[in-house]
Amino acid sequence: MRFLLRGFVLGALVLASAIPATANPPTVDPVAARKRRRAELQRFLGKDYALVLGQPLTDVLLPRQEGHFLYLTGVQDPDASLLLVGRDATPLSLPRRGEKPQEAREVLFLRNASPRFVQFYGLRYLPGKQSAKDLAVECARAAPRGGRGLARRLAQWLPTDARLRLPAYKRPDHITVRAIRKALVKELAAARPDIVLTDLTLQLRRQRSIKDPGEIRALERAVRITMTAFRETLKHLRPGATEGEVDGALLFAVRRRRAQPAYRFVVAAGINAAIPHYFRNESTLRAGDLIVIDAGAEVDRYAADITRTYPVSGRFTPRQRTVYDAVLRAQEAAIAAVRPGATLRTVDKAARDILKEAKLARYFIHGTSHHVGLDVHDPGIGPLQPGMLITVEPGVYIRDERLGVRIEDVVLVTKDGCRVLSADLPKKAAEIEAALRAARKQAPERK
Repeated sequence: MRFLLRGFVLGALVLASAIPATANPPTVDPVAARKRRRAELQRFLGKDYALVLGQPLTDVLLPRQEGHFLYLTGVQDPDASLLLVGRDATPLSLPRRGEKPQEAREVLFLRNASPRFVQFYGLRYLPGKQSAKDLAVECARAAPRGGRGLARRLAQWLPTDARLRLPAYKRPDHITVRAIRKALVKELAAARPDIVLTDLTLQLRRQRSIKDPGEIRALERAVRITMTAFRETLKHLRPGATEGEVDGALLFAVRRRRAQPAYRFVVAAGINAAIPHYFRNESTLRAGDLIVIDAGAEVDRYAADITRTYPVSGRFTPRQRTVYDAVLRAQEAAIAAVRPGATLRTVDKAARDILKEAKLARYFIHGTSHHVGLDVHDPGIGPLQPGMLITVEPGVYIRDERLGVRIEDVVLVTKDGCRVLSADLPKKAAEIEAALRAARKQAPERK
């Protein structure tokens, strides 16, 4: 029985099936791209070593893989990790039973899977030559157990006075990885006090900030699927429908194209629209209310993130139109500020200046932009550069008026400025009202 999961092949199939059959995008080799990323990291390391941890198996459900590790390996399996040797550092000398030690500059640790594990979780990568070949890594070894096991392995393999770099894992979704890191650091300090531990987060954030062509294509496909999901969902936006019905329609439109939801969608009508991170999606849509929809498809783990605001009755009231147009002007000003050398702060200021003029700035309670990529809130650092992908999403939230407006697009920084990937999804008030009228003509009657 063969337990090996050829994850990069499956990923390519997902990408291919998530777009129309007529499309013929250039071929991108994700395995080669990841090898280049590891080589870039090894150049940065110089004489240092690095360890990047994957998510452990925490319960009966497989966890979402840690972004840094996925970026460098493409491995979704739990309990894996990656050990890298800097370009100018002494290679590792790995013991082999009955054979000469193996010299290596990269070691991928993979969990050995028992038949019962495979029965519950399915096919996966296994330690050994086949996985090393498929993933283009020098060596795929059996993963030691937890942080203490990794520390014992490192204590045996790393040379005297080695410098080992690890990410800090400070994000809220890193709590399980952080526990492994803590145990590793404690054990390694006791066993090998000569080893100096330093942070790797900044370099990984720097590398992940700028997307390569394959990453951009995946995000473009995710955006296209998301825009289609919005269009197909418009017929459900009418008084008497529920937020859950709209949520389900979005999810169906995404999943039928073999993509995944990038996050739990926000479908917030009426007073709920004034809550930026409203996820309950259980209220009824009422005439005269606005509904904020924040949704994104995920293709090969690359996440789109788009928001539109619609009038449930099909037309904006004068007050709603005033607020909506101000938010749209703020977004347009912010997008115009996106260019190489700009910062997220300057983009944010451009939006806030418009809302300040409209006397709505105090109702804008979050930032204007974040990076997108393998994580919907992807790491990013420094001034904007070509190849970076960010959102632009000003919003106004007036709870006392049961009113919330947010408009969000995915924007690619180019050498001359920027390109809005989600520009084909209408957002001018008149265009939105026209799209709702057209959708309702095609919608079947509710029973």
